[in-house]
Amino acid sequence: MNSHQIVRRLRAFQHGTPLARGETLHFSIADDADLLIVAFVRMGGESAPWAVGFGQPGREPTILSVPEPRNRDLVAGMAAEFAPVLLTHLRHPDHSRDAITGSEYTLPVRQVWLPNPTHLDMLHYLAYAYTFTKWGDAARALMLNKLGRATNWLFQEAHRPGQVTTMVATEALRESFTFPAQDVRQGHLGYLLAWLTTDGAREDRMRAAEAAEQAAIATSLDPALERETLDRAVEQWNDARRASDTRGEARLARTIGTALKPEVEHRWRLAEQAIRLLRSDGRRVNTGAARLEAASREEHWYRYLRIEHRINDNADGPAYVPSPETDRYAAPAAARFFTHEESEEVRYGALIHDDTELQADAIADGEALRGTIVGVRDDNPHGAAQTPVWTIESPATGPLRLRESSRVCPVGLPRREGHIRSIEPLPNGGRRLEVEITGWKRARRVPGLGAIPAACDDALRGTSVVMVKTTGERLARARNRHVWERGVPGGWLTHGTPTGPGADLPPEVADDMSAVVRAAG
Repeated sequence: MNSHQIVRRLRAFQHGTPLARGETLHFSIADDADLLIVAFVRMGGESAPWAVGFGQPGREPTILSVPEPRNRDLVAGMAAEFAPVLLTHLRHPDHSRDAITGSEYTLPVRQVWLPNPTHLDMLHYLAYAYTFTKWGDAARALMLNKLGRATNWLFQEAHRPGQVTTMVATEALRESFTFPAQDVRQGHLGYLLAWLTTDGAREDRMRAAEAAEQAAIATSLDPALERETLDRAVEQWNDARRASDTRGEARLARTIGTALKPEVEHRWRLAEQAIRLLRSDGRRVNTGAARLEAASREEHWYRYLRIEHRINDNADGPAYVPSPETDRYAAPAAARFFTHEESEEVRYGALIHDDTELQADAIADGEALRGTIVGVRDDNPHGAAQTPVWTIESPATGPLRLRESSRVCPVGLPRREGHIRSIEPLPNGGRRLEVEITGWKRARRVPGLGAIPAACDDALRGTSVVMVKTTGERLARARNRHVWERGVPGGWLTHGTPTGPGADLPPEVADDMSAVVRAAG
């Protein structure tokens, strides 16, 4: 947390209400037809779902449950019933009429919303259980394999910076508002929504938030509910099953399902309420959000649909199924590192030019600098090409991560790139920078900004500017591509086949990577 964020949190405490974080929302919300809300509950100590609720906002959710979550076959049956809905939503080629054949498709991004991070973890549990399963009926096993691959991709995509596919409601609210509360309490969706929707004084909002916090929102049930209501019913269901009492089984299954339904529905409704609240927010969506959506469509193709089609790609490697447990294959692990690095650069460059709050955060982190242009000159006055140099003075004395040769640009003009020639301290505090402008030197007319003077125009003297770092996404993309090449430095590490007693993993845990390495060439 930087100094700007600390001040913002203190102001929220002072006002006793959440404060809008920034002048824009940093993501768009899909239309109802392209949005699926999913919520889970599980038995304490178990990683398998006991019940799942899913559906589009504005409609009644579908809720599935099993009487005994420790029964592997029952849970698999429930998962297989849920799978076609998720696969259709993600435009899986076997379950959708949308014919997507490449990353340049223009259909809207499909979003999956979850109440809080524990529900995201459940996607990982499902991936671990079903990605490589061969247990049970063959047709059901194939359906569960598809579900495992889909949930694994959603789980991994959720951790890529700037993605807008796997949306966790608590994280979306925290990105949009600063709450007057400790970080640990901000993982409770009901708590956040109570702060945002309760009228009255600070004490009224605080009491409402504390009351909402008492109701469980994670995948785990309230222990008292499980102990006092469900434990006995599950025990009786097991007794009836052992006694082949089918009528008793059915009756107790209905009892357990009736008790689980309001728990799942409560979590699902809170996620729906969060979506509705964000949609009604008066702030506009950041203009850079369109770039993030385009990046999410690319990831949807390259990391999911391409795999389901089993299409190999020269730049993005073989269409292998990643294991939910281990990387196993070094090349895609390295590629994912560079993908995340590139995604962070894309997110930063897409959003920062359209939000003063993000700019203030970058300045507090030392990733940007606010100052005044006090001098403009051309270091090549007699040549055909100009060499504009700006002298910028800034009163700031805080941390600065920008260095000599760092590439920067003025906010709002990302193509007017330059590099820092020198940084010197001012006698009375602050800094003086010399920045050579290397891109977009001529005068231009920019929509929304009007006429922009040439970089050598003395009219720029006295102009206040915020200089931010330019993004290195193209470099990260090139590194990603080189990872798949064998004859480059480090290729022995990313393309070597593991050997030794720990290298042979069972097929239900990971794919046969020796075959994948051979297929990759």
